[in-house]
Amino acid sequence: MEAEVEIAFHFNVADPVDYLCRLLRKASQAGMRALVCAPAMLARELDQALWTFAPGEFIAHARWDDEERVRARSAVLIADRPLEWPGVQVLVNLLALPEPPSGYANCRKVIEIVGLDPQDREAARRRWKAYTASGHALLRHDAAAPVGQT
Repeated sequence: MEAEVEIAFHFNVADPVDYLCRLLRKASQAGMRALVCAPAMLARELDQALWTFAPGEFIAHARWDDEERVRARSAVLIADRPLEWPGVQVLVNLLALPEPPSGYANCRKVIEIVGLDPQDREAARRRWKAYTASGHALLRHDAAAPVGQT
């Protein structure tokens, strides 16, 4: 029997680039490959931030339009559109999609990052409903809550 995908929504993320850097560092340290789907501007900011966010630490990453040999050696792939990546274990979505990203069921974890924008929050509500309608139990994390409370 296939293990069920763990789906978590992280709400009220005020600084998505910093949040993503810390999240991707954890995934990388756990030896997991992660796909990040984010709007184009945020994808570019994340690409730059992963080079510089922590001295002495580098997270091997590539953009979806890099050469295949570069993508194959990367722990993180950054895309500005929904796509599937063979071998991905963690899917991190920041796109305001009306439904879950394609291929999500092939991952061990799906993390939906939801900021403060009302349109993003409304799209996240629709994805939440779609996941639950498919029978998934969802986890909820409030990034604005004091540590220990979510």
